[in-house]
Amino acid sequence: MIADRRSGLHVLDLDGTLLRSDATLSPYARDGLNALLDDGVRLTVASARSAVAIRSLLAGVRLTLPVIELGGAFLTDFATGRHLAHRTLGPEVVTAALDVLARIPAEPVLTTWDGTTDRVLHGPGRDPATAWYVAEKADYGDPRLTPCADPRAAAALTRTALLVAFVPDAEAAAVVDALEAALSGAACVLATENRYVPGWSEVQIGHPQAEKGLAVRHLTEVTGLADAHLTVYGDHLNDLPMFAVADRSVAPANAHPEVLARAGTVTAANDEDGIVRHLLEGFGGS
Repeated sequence: MIADRRSGLHVLDLDGTLLRSDATLSPYARDGLNALLDDGVRLTVASARSAVAIRSLLAGVRLTLPVIELGGAFLTDFATGRHLAHRTLGPEVVTAALDVLARIPAEPVLTTWDGTTDRVLHGPGRDPATAWYVAEKADYGDPRLTPCADPRAAAALTRTALLVAFVPDAEAAAVVDALEAALSGAACVLATENRYVPGWSEVQIGHPQAEKGLAVRHLTEVTGLADAHLTVYGDHLNDLPMFAVADRSVAPANAHPEVLARAGTVTAANDEDGIVRHLLEGFGGS
C-alpha cells in the first residue's frame, strides 16, 4: 500500500489546508514536507496564490514539480517561474469587467502577463482589504507589484490572468450577479470571504478554464504522471474541481462543509498540521 501511494502524485492546496490560519507554514510542516520529498514522494501545490507567493510561503521546501498558481491560470516551473501553460483573459473581457467594477465602485487589481513578464497592477488601496492584498505582496518583496493609474489602458496591451476586487460581504452576491450578466460566460466569477480581513469578500474574475481540476490534469500530462494515482488536498470550494478528477481526496477538519462532504478522508485541522501529519503517517513517518 505504501509503495503504491509513494508512486502516486499528491497535489496540495495552501491557504486553509497546508498553511496555518495565520498564513504561515509551521517548522514541523516544512520539515515533514522535505522528509517526504527526500524520500521520493511526488508532491506539489495548487493555489490561488502566485508562484512568487508560493515560493515565499514555502521557503526552504524543496519542491521540484511544477506548481499550479492563481487557481489554475498558470502551470509554472517552480524553479524558474516560467509558465508552462496559461488560461488568461483578453482585453475585451477585462474591459467589460472593469466597466462593472467602476459602477460599484470597487478598486481592481490585475495580474497580467505579456508573454514574458508578470505584473500585479494596483491602485492606491482605498479599502482595507485591497490595502492588505497589496501590502502582503510588498512584505515578501513581490517584484510584480506595479502602481497603475489606468488599468483599462494597461489591460488593452496584455493578457490578464486574474482580476481581483474587494467588496463588503453583504454586496458580494449582487456584484457576482452583475459581473456574470455582463460577461456572459466569457469569464468565471467567484466570491469568497477574505479570511484575513473580516467583513470583506474577494471577487475573482478569471478564464473559464482557469480552475484546479483542468490544471491538475494538465500537470499530470506535462510531468508524465497521467497514469499515477492522484491524491488531492483542499479546504475550499475552489478545490472541488480537483476533487472531481482525483482518485482520492483529503480535507482538513476546518474545511468548508461542502468540501468535507466530498472528501474521502478528513484529517486534523490546518492549525494542527493535519495534512502533513496524515502524509507522514501514510508513508510510515512520524
